[in-house]
Amino acid sequence: MENNAFNGKIREERGIFFLARKLGDGLERMIEIPVFILSIIMTVTVLLGVFFRYVVRSPLGWSEELSRYVMIWMALLSVALCIWRHEHVGVTMFVKKIPRIAAKALILVSNVMVMYFLFVLTRYGFIMAEGGKMQLSTALNTSMEWWLMAVPVSALLCMIMLSCKMILDIRRKDLDEILMSEDIIDAVKREEGLDFDDVPLKEGSR
Repeated sequence: MENNAFNGKIREERGIFFLARKLGDGLERMIEIPVFILSIIMTVTVLLGVFFRYVVRSPLGWSEELSRYVMIWMALLSVALCIWRHEHVGVTMFVKKIPRIAAKALILVSNVMVMYFLFVLTRYGFIMAEGGKMQLSTALNTSMEWWLMAVPVSALLCMIMLSCKMILDIRRKDLDEILMSEDIIDAVKREEGLDFDDVPLKEGSR
């Protein structure tokens, strides 16, 4: 039964919709790996910095700078993942109260504005990184170009992810499938085993 439903879903997504789904899922898997590796590097670097500073009493000169730049790369790459997974925070109360066609049009306009912002960020981000070739980081003594590239690279990935999302949104009829706000709240409540509607009031608050 599950295989039939899965195969039916694959048959429904053809052409540009199928390509958008494959590209988004593929980039998601590719980005997850460096984000995971960077998180490990950042954690180890911070722990080493704390250990050498407060236990060995011989601070590492490069640990703070390396952890900071690694965190920037990790955080900016994660933005693209959040776009594809619909995990960015948004206010959806107004959108859900207007007609569905108007809501989808409003979401489209919002996505176009975000796309333009990402385009500007990508364009000038590469210019900024190019200008950092001759600059050296204070402690690591490496070219700042590699660290500044986090901005345009992440913005470019976000543009690709957002483009794939916008293509798939054309076929989505339910606003929750586009916004995902209610699904995220329900998932958190299920994961934590909480049901806020069933929490009894204290006698003093009645």
